[in-house]
Amino acid sequence: MRTYEAMFLVDNTVATNDWDGAVRHVQEILQKGGAKVLNVEKWAERKLAYKVGPHKRGTYMLVYFEAPVGSIATIRRECQLSETIVRSLILKVEKKTVPSVKEQPTSPATVST
Repeated sequence: MRTYEAMFLVDNTVATNDWDGAVRHVQEILQKGGAKVLNVEKWAERKLAYKVGPHKRGTYMLVYFEAPVGSIATIRRECQLSETIVRSLILKVEKKTVPSVKEQPTSPATVST
């Protein structure tokens, strides 16, 4: 099991209306791939620099999880097929820098566009 950091750009309409549902959707995709979710953090909603399909705005979700090495391809494919997830980026974490629940900021982090 390796630790991964993933940034998901979630459809803004879904995130605004049902944030918990969007989090559950991402967790289900990760669990299908055999991952264990360590931390989920909501970042800010932002106007996108350019349209991604029909989307002009999106909400960022940062997720830390542990997963078997071979399951990342499956998780990426499921993210591409999802209508809720607009874009995703999954990176391997070299050091154990996963923030604990106590370290999460009370306000969303600033995301530069």
